Amino acid sequence: MTMIKNVRWWLLIVSVVFLSISCTGKEVKVEKAPLSSTEQFVIEDLLNDKGLLRTDLTNQKDIFLSESVGLWLAYLLEKDDPVRFNEQINVMKSYFLANDFIVWRIEGTRKASVNALIDDLRIIRVLLSAGEKWQDSTYLQLGKKIGENLVRYGMNEELFVDFVDVDSHDKANTLTISYIMPSAFHEMEENGLLSQQQVQHQLAIIQNVPRANAGFFPKYYDITTEKYVFDKELHMIDQLYTAYHLASIDGDTAVFKDWLLNLLKRDNKLYGRYNPQTNQPTVDYESPAVYAMAARYMLAIDEQQIAQEFIEKMENLKDPTTGYVDKKTRSTHSFDNLLPLLAEREVKNAHNND
Repeated sequence: MTMIKNVRWWLLIVSVVFLSISCTGKEVKVEKAPLSSTEQFVIEDLLNDKGLLRTDLTNQKDIFLSESVGLWLAYLLEKDDPVRFNEQINVMKSYFLANDFIVWRIEGTRKASVNALIDDLRIIRVLLSAGEKWQDSTYLQLGKKIGENLVRYGMNEELFVDFVDVDSHDKANTLTISYIMPSAFHEMEENGLLSQQQVQHQLAIIQNVPRANAGFFPKYYDITTEKYVFDKELHMIDQLYTAYHLASIDGDTAVFKDWLLNLLKRDNKLYGRYNPQTNQPTVDYESPAVYAMAARYMLAIDEQQIAQEFIEKMENLKDPTTGYVDKKTRSTHSFDNLLPLLAEREVKNAHNND
C-alpha cells in the first residue's frame, strides 16, 4: 500500500508541468504539484471523476456541498493555483448554480432548493479576488452576477439571511453570526455590489454582539424580534468563525481569546462542543477543523506562534499516509480536510511574508 502511495505521489510530481498554452504561445499556466499529503488526499480520494468533492468516503459518497467548493477554491487562490481553480469553477457552474444562486447541497442528481449564505459569500469573495489577482474578467463577471442576485433576493430588512429558496425566493428571518464575513462584504463594496451603508449595516450585527461572561458569542440574530439568541450547546467552529471575522475588522475578542486558551490549558486540547454553563465538553472528540479555525483566528490577531501551536495540534490528528482520517473508524469528512488545508497554507504564507 505504501509503495502504491509513493508511485501515485511520484506521478503527481512528474505531471506537475501541465501546460495550457494559448494559440499565440504567450499565455502559459502551470498546474502546481500538491504541497502536502492533505492536498494529495483531497485530489486523489475526495475529488471524483467529475471534479465534485465527496463529503466523505463512507455513507455520504454521493453528497456534495457548496461548503467544500468554497473552501477548495479559497485554498487554490491562497496557493496561487489558477489551473485547478478554473477546473473547480467549471464544476461549480455545471452542478451548483441554479437561478444564479449556489445551492448548498447535491445528493446524487438532486439539487437542494436553498442556498447557504456563508458558502455564497466565500465563493463570491474568491471569485472577485481571483479576478483581480489573475486579471481574469470572467471570474469578476461571475462573482458580480452571483453577488447581485444575492443582494437582490438574499436580504430581509436590509440584512443578509441564512438561506433563500432559489425558486420562490422565500427566505429565512435569521442571520447566523458566524456567517457574517467582512472580507466578502468589502470585496462586494469595491466591486459596486454593496454600498458603504449596506456594509456597515451587516457589520453592526457582529460588532454589537452581546457577550456571555466567558466571552463566547450568540448563535444568531433574529431579524423579526431584533434579538440575539445563544445556543444551548457551543459549537466551537461557529464560535471561532465569529471571533475570526470580528478580529478581521479589529473587533475586540480579548475575552474570547482568554476563554479559548484557558480551555486549551486546562485540557491540553480543544473539543468540538462545550456546555456554555459549565465550560465542560459535551463531546469526546477533537476536530481538525476546530484547530484549523483556531489557527486562522490567531493569525487574525497577530499571534503567529500560537497559530503554529494549533497547527501542530491539528497535525497530530492526521494520518501521515493520507489526510485527516479517523485512525479508528477510517471515516473522514471534506470539511476536516479542506479547512486544515487552508489553515496550513495561510500559516505558511504568513511565515513567508515575515
